[in-house]
Amino acid sequence: MSVVVFDVDDTLYEQRIPFEMAIKANFGTKSWFDDTIFLPTLYRLFRYHSDIAYANVIAGVLSLHDMRVLRIKQTLKDIGVEITDSECESFQACYLHEQTKIVVHPEMIKLLNILKDKNISTSILTNGPTDHQELKLSRLNLVKWIDEEAHHISESIGYSKPDATAFKMVEKSHPNETDFLYVGDSYDNDVVGAKSAGWKVIWLNKNNKRLTPEMFEPDVELDSYENIIETVLGLLQEE
Repeated sequence: MSVVVFDVDDTLYEQRIPFEMAIKANFGTKSWFDDTIFLPTLYRLFRYHSDIAYANVIAGVLSLHDMRVLRIKQTLKDIGVEITDSECESFQACYLHEQTKIVVHPEMIKLLNILKDKNISTSILTNGPTDHQELKLSRLNLVKWIDEEAHHISESIGYSKPDATAFKMVEKSHPNETDFLYVGDSYDNDVVGAKSAGWKVIWLNKNNKRLTPEMFEPDVELDSYENIIETVLGLLQEE
């Protein structure tokens, strides 16, 4: 029997929505702001700098507060905009507030219900501080589908994606299972990590990242949630 393991941010819910709301609230009146041009670009940059900065938090060379300041400051610097630490902190406060409104994506709700009805084991593997990620999991009410014991957060387990050990920690919580399928949006964290651990992986490539020949290939690449249900069920039937 297979275990379907989910990433959280930008997989089970759309993380760009609270980000965009916080950007508009804090910078929407600025002369440089253009939501049609900047928002998609800013979000991609923000995720990129978040991953880099969080790796430095894990390494112990950056505090969580400084990481949150640095990632938005560097994001805007990349488009030629300089902001103060105070503006970074105001953005972060607004971003956290907007995250209280997150909901599971409708297609993922359908998928989770189907997996539960079929008694297919599910789990979560997400990077981030334990307290912060637990709040998100609570707001998403994920215990409705995935037992709390199957919630794996990098700070809690001591390893973060893409380290294959993080994925092996999930395997330990499912000792009677041998086949694992990961669903995630990040190439660097999710595809690299899952394939390094010997798992199958569905990549939600919503930002249209291009792969080069030497890069890991996901088992399936999707650019939206449209076919996620059929794709997961199809891979499960192959095993």
